[in-house]
Amino acid sequence: MAKIKIVTDSASDIPLSMAHELGIEIVPIYIHIGDQSFRSGLDITNEPFYQAFQDTKPKITTSSPPPVVFEQLYRRLSNDYDYVFSIHTSARLSATLQAAQQAKSRLPASATRIEVLDSKLASMALGLVAIHAARAVRDGITPDKCAMLINQLIQHCHMVFFVDTIEHLEQGGRLAMAQSVLGSMQRIKPLMLLDEGEIVPYERTRTRAKAIEGLFTFIEDFPQVQEVIALYATTPEDVEKLMEKVDPIFPRDQIQTMQFGPSIGAHLGPGAMGVAIFEGIEPKRQIIHRGEERKDGS
Repeated sequence: MAKIKIVTDSASDIPLSMAHELGIEIVPIYIHIGDQSFRSGLDITNEPFYQAFQDTKPKITTSSPPPVVFEQLYRRLSNDYDYVFSIHTSARLSATLQAAQQAKSRLPASATRIEVLDSKLASMALGLVAIHAARAVRDGITPDKCAMLINQLIQHCHMVFFVDTIEHLEQGGRLAMAQSVLGSMQRIKPLMLLDEGEIVPYERTRTRAKAIEGLFTFIEDFPQVQEVIALYATTPEDVEKLMEKVDPIFPRDQIQTMQFGPSIGAHLGPGAMGVAIFEGIEPKRQIIHRGEERKDGS
């Protein structure tokens, strides 16, 4: 049986304990706070990262890992694995994918077969792709079926979020919008959606309460939902407000709560919230909204 490895980057927001359990290799994105640089998840974790926002308000930026980091990783993995699926943050949001592709091009043809994939996602929407792919690898999926599964997962994982201010997204160049649109967004808390790898406006909401309501509506609009992850930057108390709204349609005890890590938090800033959803692929395996009949007849 072919040995397969799943690789992603720290913008997937996968907790390191979960990555270790599933054998997912996470390449850290670099976080720059003032004149200091850190590897996300290794040299800096969530608590000191968000504390830096509150304490000194330094300029915080990110940069992709250099190609040599990927090259060294791929060469190491080629000693133990037959296939590597390297799944990364949207190429429209980060240069990480390009660095991975450059590293692949430097490897000899005899090396492990490496597939570098643009998820067109970020945060736990990307994380869900890597997690479900890694679970399938653990269960013995073949390389061809793994490639097909990853492509399906990319199509069926989604994310919507809001921020307290678009300042951090705008400074990082993550918003491909006209200045007139950006100007109008300064006065509201709009919901934003990852669409084909780009951040686009989803719904105009003027207050935080309405934005949280919008997260619920986003979940509610899916006829089938298998997995929901509630995401926050610095306001875990607001997750409870979302849970209360979602509970009638999706069991709250099945909703995971996670914090945006430094790789994503650097662009969203304090106060951000979002939801990542996996709508499922095979109906018979899906958890569906309460009060609806399951497609497997149960």
